[in-house]
Amino acid sequence: MAQADLGRLRWRCRRGMKELDELLLAYLPRYLEASADERAAFEALLDLPDPDLYRLVLTAGPGPDPAWECVLERLRQGLPRRA
Repeated sequence: MAQADLGRLRWRCRRGMKELDELLLAYLPRYLEASADERAAFEALLDLPDPDLYRLVLTAGPGPDPAWECVLERLRQGLPRRA
C-alpha cells in the first residue's frame, strides 16, 4: 500500500469519538495484512456515521452485512475487557 493511501486511510479512521479513533487506528496494522475482502469491509464500515459504527462494534452478534463480521470481531477484540 502506498504511503499516501495509508495516510488517507489513517485520516478516515479519525472520528468524532476518541473511542472509535483508538479502535480503528489500532486495527490499521491488521488492515495491511488483511485479504482484499476484509479491506473492502473495513472501508465500508468507515463510511458509516460514528454512532452507527460504534453501536455495531459494541453490539455482540452479526452486523447487517455478513461481510463486515470479520472486521467487527477484530475491532471488538480491541475493546477494554470488563472485570
